[in-house]
This record gives sequence, structure tokens and C-alpha cells, in this order.
Amino acid sequence: MNFNKLVYAHYVERCPKPEPFFDPLAVEQPTSTRKRAPKTVEAVLSLEQKVVCTAALSDAERFSEIPYFMDGSSSAKDGHHAVAGNKRKHETLEVDEDDSIIAESEVLWRINFERFIFCLKKKFCAERKKAKMRLGTLAIWEAFFEANVTNNDNKTVTSPIDGILERVGQKEGGMSMTLDHITSVLNDLECTSTANNPEEFTFDLNKLVETCRNDEIESLVKKKHGQEAYTIFRLLLKQGSPVETDEITDRTILDKQVVHETLYKLWKDEYIDSERVPSTSATGTGSAQFFVWRVKNIYREHFMDNLYHAALNLRQMVNYMAELLLEGSKDEIKLRNRKNILILALTRHDESLMLFHDF
Repeated sequence: MNFNKLVYAHYVERCPKPEPFFDPLAVEQPTSTRKRAPKTVEAVLSLEQKVVCTAALSDAERFSEIPYFMDGSSSAKDGHHAVAGNKRKHETLEVDEDDSIIAESEVLWRINFERFIFCLKKKFCAERKKAKMRLGTLAIWEAFFEANVTNNDNKTVTSPIDGILERVGQKEGGMSMTLDHITSVLNDLECTSTANNPEEFTFDLNKLVETCRNDEIESLVKKKHGQEAYTIFRLLLKQGSPVETDEITDRTILDKQVVHETLYKLWKDEYIDSERVPSTSATGTGSAQFFVWRVKNIYREHFMDNLYHAALNLRQMVNYMAELLLEGSKDEIKLRNRKNILILALTRHDESLMLFHDF
């Protein structure tokens, strides 16, 4: 029963079919033997991908609970009546029950990694927004996540209004909040009601994750190159298209020389890219040109490379401290303190890695 609770919550799932039946000849049969289909572009899958798709289970199969049977009475008083009432039924299902137990004993189970990542993603998003909230808004935000219903969507959080109201009432000052006030706050928090069911509110986790990723990169740019670089990079990131040098100067209200120097730093650090564009207003025989700037398409990959290198350096430093402690150094207390600080830094660094790699 406890195991089935984990299955029902989608924390545990059945493994894919160990020996899926797949006939490559049936898929690659001549076109003449198959029915003519409309000409559409189909993704070409490799043989390995086709086998994996064949082995994959449906959601109903993945989260199918283990059938269990009562093999005894709970007390001496009602035990006789329970057995007598179910005797014929038990005799009918006796063979099926044995087969089912044998079949279930051969099933392989595994942790549902996607479900745990969703839980971490939901917790991360809930905590990230808390810092900027007032007390009343915070209570509604927490109630929204607490009332989340189980679904298969790993991109959004959906909660019914009845569940939200119930949990808001359990918070401090929640009993005095009206339905209109709670609905207004939910809309301000970008929790929208669905068209199919206006009694449910949905929050897009991916949208907040996207914002958090940009914030992380902008924060690194600010630490490395200063406020001016942060302002210019944020402008280019929001623009999403090439911007002329003079336009950057006008919109950021920065000195032209500072803009040129900062753009060069960002370009050298491979965060932005530049391109020469001929001027359409050029007259005479000479061809005037100017530079336009835009954020590189691979700026996130570049940022993740820095994250991986930083994680590797931290891990190597922790290992080095551990080796010194094993050798019996005189400054054992100082080494232990440094090691603990590095481990704490590595733990915090994990959150950034999870934000970009897993979410």
C-alpha cells in the first residue's frame, strides 16, 4: 500500500519493456505495399530511437499500481464473515491471483526522474518570487503551490480555486481575504485561469525559469565588467535584434567612449557579436558603414561552460583539502573550515547548474 502511494504520486514508475518486439523489415517495406499517404515531412528516426519508442510505456502502464489482496481477517469477530462472503470470489480468482503475483514479481521499477525535477523546479520558482512579496501576497502564493493538483504537465502548476481558498484560510490573516482580492492577487502573480475551467489557475514555470536564467547571466556580466556592461547587455538581450552603436549610446545615456570600450569587452568575452552594415543614406562614390551589435546565439552555452569549469575547480579544491587532512597537516582546523566553505559554495553552485541544465 505504501509503494502504491508512491506510484500514485508518480514518484515511482515501471521500467520500459525489457524485450520490445520490433520488426525493422515491416517499417522499411517497399512503398508499393503500403497505403499511399499524403506527402508530409516526417522526422527520420534511427534504429535505436525506434526501439526505444517501441519499448516506451503509456502513462497508464507506467503508473499502474501493484494489485494486493487481503490474506487474512483484521479481527476474530468479523474475520469469519469476511471469509465466508468472499469465499466463492476467492476461489474464482485464485489462479489469476497467483499469476498476477508472479508477473508483478518480475516487473522492474525505477525512480521517476522527471517528477523529482518538476518538484525541484516548482520549489525553486516558489522560493525565487518570495523575496519580493508582501505578507498578504506571500500567503496566497504559498497557498497556490500547496493546492497544486497532480498532473502530467511538467511545465505548469495548476491549482483549483477551492483548494487555494482552503489553504489561504489556514494562513495568518487569510480568513479576512475575499475571493475577489485573492483572484486579483493571483492575476497579478501571472496565475491565469484556463478557458476550459475558470475555477482553476495555472502558472507557467518555464516563463519564470527563462527570466531567472537571464538574471543569472546579467548578474555575471555585471560582476565581471561593471554596471555599464550590465546595462548594454540587458538592452541587447531585450531587443533580440541587432542594434546600432549610436542607438545604444542614446538609449543607455552613456558616454560614447564608454559604450565603445564596453562593447569591445563584451565582444572579446564572446557574449555579443558585431557586424558591418552599409549605410542606406550614403551619398557619392564612398560607401559609409556602421556597426550593429547583438547577443550571440550561443551565449547560454558559453555561460554554462563557465559554470562547469567553476564546478570542476571547486571540486578539485575540495579534494585537495581532503588530501591535506589525510596527511595530518598542522593547520587541521583551518583546513576543515576552508573545506566546509568550499563545499557550501559548491552546493550553492549546484542551483545554477540545475537551473540551466535540468530545468
